[in-house]
Amino acid sequence: MDKRDQDILNQVRKKTADVEVPKSLEPDNIRRMLEEKEKADSGKGRKRRWGIRQTSALAAACLVVVVGFVAWDAAESGGGKFGMTDKKTLSGGGSADRIEISDSKTIAQAESYEQIFDYYEAYKEQMEKEQMSYKMDSADMGREMIAESAEGSEMNGSAGGAMSSGKEAAAAEESADMEIAELADTAEAGYSQTNVRQEGVDEADVAKTDGRYLYVLEDSGKEIAVVDTKDQGMKKAASVEVGDDLYIHEFYVVPDMKKMVVVCGQNEAGDMDPFYTDRGIGNSGSTIAVTYDIQNPEKPEEKGRVTQSGNYSSSRMANGYLYLFSEVHIWGEVVQNEPRTYVPLINGEPVAEKNIYLPPVKQANMYEVITSVDLKNPNKTKDSKAIFSKGGQIYVSNKNIYFYETEWGYWNGCVTTIRKVAYKDGALEAKAQGKFDGYLNDSFSIDEYEGNLRVVTTDDDTNSVYVLNGELEEIGAIENLAKDERIYSARFMGDTGYFVTFRETDPLFSVDLSDPENPKIVGELKIPGFSEYLHFYGEDRLLGIGMNVDEKTMTTDGVKITMFDISDKTDVKEKDTYVLKNVYSTDVAYDYKAALVDWKRNIIGFSGYTEGGQRYFVFGYDEDKGFICNMEEDINGNGMRIPRGIYIEETLYVIQGNIIEAYSLKDYKKVDDLIL
Repeated sequence: MDKRDQDILNQVRKKTADVEVPKSLEPDNIRRMLEEKEKADSGKGRKRRWGIRQTSALAAACLVVVVGFVAWDAAESGGGKFGMTDKKTLSGGGSADRIEISDSKTIAQAESYEQIFDYYEAYKEQMEKEQMSYKMDSADMGREMIAESAEGSEMNGSAGGAMSSGKEAAAAEESADMEIAELADTAEAGYSQTNVRQEGVDEADVAKTDGRYLYVLEDSGKEIAVVDTKDQGMKKAASVEVGDDLYIHEFYVVPDMKKMVVVCGQNEAGDMDPFYTDRGIGNSGSTIAVTYDIQNPEKPEEKGRVTQSGNYSSSRMANGYLYLFSEVHIWGEVVQNEPRTYVPLINGEPVAEKNIYLPPVKQANMYEVITSVDLKNPNKTKDSKAIFSKGGQIYVSNKNIYFYETEWGYWNGCVTTIRKVAYKDGALEAKAQGKFDGYLNDSFSIDEYEGNLRVVTTDDDTNSVYVLNGELEEIGAIENLAKDERIYSARFMGDTGYFVTFRETDPLFSVDLSDPENPKIVGELKIPGFSEYLHFYGEDRLLGIGMNVDEKTMTTDGVKITMFDISDKTDVKEKDTYVLKNVYSTDVAYDYKAALVDWKRNIIGFSGYTEGGQRYFVFGYDEDKGFICNMEEDINGNGMRIPRGIYIEETLYVIQGNIIEAYSLKDYKKVDDLIL
């Protein structure tokens, strides 16, 4: 399931922990009803596949009804101590069903810890009201939702799905030329790098290389193996261990600084603070960044570590600075005069009031904590901020961090609020806040260019394109696009955007954004299937990886890769396609870091799932012959992490769990393997 589905299910689980679910809505009964419905449809000549995504979504919908959990929170009218003015109301379907969103363009900073406490108390009070309001009629509504979903849904697939640095000039440059140049630089370096959301802003991963050594997070999550690949051989040369009480999420390797940054987690903070294990934010865990000197990769030396509250969310690295994100949830009862029970800690100290950014709604129960670390001084944080919220996601451009969260309504769509925090040389500064209708499929549906923010959204049964200026004010829009479909993937390059919607056909839209105040749909291509991930392949080609759909049964029947000709954005063409009939899904749909795409080296690599297990595919592309499958090999490793493909010069390394398999990029034959 995609990130948005997982977030919804996680929220549902939290809200339903103490709620008795009617037997008719228990998961086993839901599954049984779906199976009976599918048998009935088969008898009528209809065919439908219910996958994990569809079953989970329906189960989540039913549980939502049981507890009245509308993922947007209702609020009472009036400003009062929250200082809310010029509000917009989003209506829902129950008695406690309004949320008011501030129209202020300025991000409010907390004046006191008491103010934070009041926001959380308002959140708890509203949750109690909603549960009481919706519990009475939940069973009937749940049955209706199941019946309607089972009868009307014809979609079978999932959305793919966030956020990457070089020199100061690279950070300032955000044009199409820069993106192509960055991709070319990767190939010229002689080794591949992590596939990132934003060119010029690096991201952590579970496997990296510096051009000679492979750095691989082992299955235990306790250590990183350093593997020497000299002369195309593989030998484990060292191991980086962060401590028995920590587990490793992912890491960075910074070759030009000879540094490695390991991002770790700790479920319980132990003796760091007694409030962590008692109440409030106690079970949100903590996130630790440990920096190593790897002048000699075979003898890594720790140089410093920093700690912040919360479970690891994400991170970025730009111009020698680490930006670390973690999520902190406030649980249960907190003590007003003990801020450590409801305020995040940075290196053991509560975040200062002025560094806590208030939400544009009246309630909140969690934080997105952001800290910056100078790799030259990795034993302390350069700056820190805490974004108070009810849960959202981030997109990081070359200059700004955008935190967005969706306020959901039952009957009339949703609104996404967004806050903008500038970053430069480790300094963090609140800039603006705004909102737009609909929700974002993933971080590829949001993009900053020349000071403006472009977003592609889905709201109920329509889709829209919005352009916001530097103050996050809407200056351009295209609305009511592709009725009864939803966004599956998107990608922006310069002043052009591309996005795919799906229900029965795969419309690829091209959007001219050269005039931000008057965006225009200039191209539309309808083909069967859908692309879950888009990746530019040179200047005038766009690669799509997704699923093929049988036009008669409207069911997916294999992974489909497509090369779109975008040389004329007003007349986009499907130049070539290739369908893997024996492959029913790819990891790229859920994790863009799983894609190894290098147009300069003509390499398209990804892992996929067949009935016989996991396989790794490597394609090339020829303008005359189309796609050429150069390699299809079983992945012999196992483990919880998604496989990675990394190349160094003429050798491809397929990494899964504790097994690394090496293949020649000249003839694609296996040349070595290593068990860590």
